Amino acid sequence: AFSIFVQPLQDEFGWSRTQINVSLSFAALGSLASPFWGKIIDQYGSKYVMVFCLCVSGLSYITRPLIDELWHFYAMSALQFVGLAGTAQLPAGKLIGTWFQKARGRVMGLTMMGNNFGGLIVPIIVGVTISFYSWEFAYIVLGATTIGVAFISIITIKDIPDKTTPVTISGTSGVNEQYTYGGLSIREALTRKSFYMITGAIICGTFTYGTVLPQVFVHLTNEGASFSTAAQALSALAIFGMAGKLTFGYLAERITARYSLILCLAGQSMFLLLMLWSSNNLVLWTSVPMFGLCMGAFGALMSLIVQEGFGIKHFGSVMGLILLTSVVPFSIGPIIAGMSFDHTSHYHSAFISVTAMFLLAIVLLIQAGAPEFRVEPGAEFVD
Repeated sequence: AFSIFVQPLQDEFGWSRTQINVSLSFAALGSLASPFWGKIIDQYGSKYVMVFCLCVSGLSYITRPLIDELWHFYAMSALQFVGLAGTAQLPAGKLIGTWFQKARGRVMGLTMMGNNFGGLIVPIIVGVTISFYSWEFAYIVLGATTIGVAFISIITIKDIPDKTTPVTISGTSGVNEQYTYGGLSIREALTRKSFYMITGAIICGTFTYGTVLPQVFVHLTNEGASFSTAAQALSALAIFGMAGKLTFGYLAERITARYSLILCLAGQSMFLLLMLWSSNNLVLWTSVPMFGLCMGAFGALMSLIVQEGFGIKHFGSVMGLILLTSVVPFSIGPIIAGMSFDHTSHYHSAFISVTAMFLLAIVLLIQAGAPEFRVEPGAEFVD
């Protein structure tokens, strides 16, 4: 819902699009915090990391009505993203890898659909709240909801099953036993070529979050869509994003997360370019939902490809280190988008640049090689 706040903030404070978009660059602080949260999750579990980080993010929203300077807005954004790093990607990956090894693609897809569910309902809530009340009250609603989720997490999250069970993994070289907490340490992962190829691909793919997603609403209105049409398209993007997580999660179990991620990036490339001509209604209602279908899968597939490549035991630490590198797209992505608009009055050059990043990511994934910790579709759990 970030883009819905852009115009009210611009009207209230007179800030430029670039100045407002710079706040998204503080997502880099979340990237810097990821190795710390990942290590804590490996040592102490996911539950209380999630709870604490949700409260931190909620606090960053509730306090925004008090801002009256640009640096205040930046400070709250920094607090938001430091907390955000420990709320979903890292703990969800660890929990699902531990609880649902055999069906982790589908379960990861279902779990990460929560992001898109938020993307579906939050823009509507924020839009209505701003229209009838104010942008300040909309931030308070977001903060209260986030802290409410923290209390739900205390009740519902459990780090490990009552007993762990080994899983038989079938491979071309025979049958091996891989236990729930098997996996490579950071030191071992750093010796593998696949670590660097996967990390590079995730860096390139993450530009979809920092450069494209926050600007979709503004891009559509800039291309001539009405406020309500752009909001409906954003909701369609979220709905298709939910379907994409489940679809590509299922594919990851069948053809590996690596090939699923290649298809995901190829789809994003094609439909992002098509979105440049979204002034045409047919193109708009084709490109935005289909881009959402492919983009939505990316968050789930990131965790799955790391699980396949490096296992579960040290997932938090390895994934945290990989997410550290997302400081690059989160730092420069929003600036690329803002400069594109401020200099050309549209986002075309930014979207084309991101498409090039997606294509580079595909090349890197091709070079990454076969996964080491894949659970075959027919694998049986041993009681």
